[in-house]
Amino acid sequence: MAFWSQAQSEPKRQHRFLLQISNLGTKSSQVNPYVQYLAKTVSKPSYTIGVTEHKFLGNTFHYPGAVTWDEVSATIVNSLDPNGDAMLYQALYESGYYDPSDQSAYFLEGAGVGKPGTPNKANAQGALGNVKIIELNGAGEFVDQWLLNNAWVSSVKFGDLDYGGEELLNVDLTFRYDWATFSQYLEGTESAMGMEPGQIAPDVANRGHN
Repeated sequence: MAFWSQAQSEPKRQHRFLLQISNLGTKSSQVNPYVQYLAKTVSKPSYTIGVTEHKFLGNTFHYPGAVTWDEVSATIVNSLDPNGDAMLYQALYESGYYDPSDQSAYFLEGAGVGKPGTPNKANAQGALGNVKIIELNGAGEFVDQWLLNNAWVSSVKFGDLDYGGEELLNVDLTFRYDWATFSQYLEGTESAMGMEPGQIAPDVANRGHN
């Protein structure tokens, strides 16, 4: 029954969500970790299925191809503590990045001083840990969860300064991931913060059936 005619059935709301990034800012004693109340906006996962065309006698036929999960973008408030700049700058180095001064020390001062490393997937994922988007109902209970599998930060914008502005300073993030897993919290367990949801999709038994 439609939500407007039954009080117990309600629409999901944009402002009822949590963004969890389990490892961000946790690996350095000089940086305080990310906290969920800093999240301002986040886009939900989306996917695109590629298309292959076949032309025959003036007609075009389309066939589904590979699935690509699209990037997820988020905006967090850049606070003083925890410091948004420090968290994301630290995450860059935790991803395996060595700046020119580090590399110069290796090549000019001899092996064993600095490293000639570059960002890599394992370290970039480790800098974030689990990235989850959790949706809530009006009672604050967990409803749905999106898990970004193998997520890492592909873009960071630390915001713009403006003498004429009074807005909060934000940090814009872009997450790249391999695929997303959707789960729904079982009834009666939503308020247990440590409770894992029960996965309901996909229905493997019916996958690919007509």
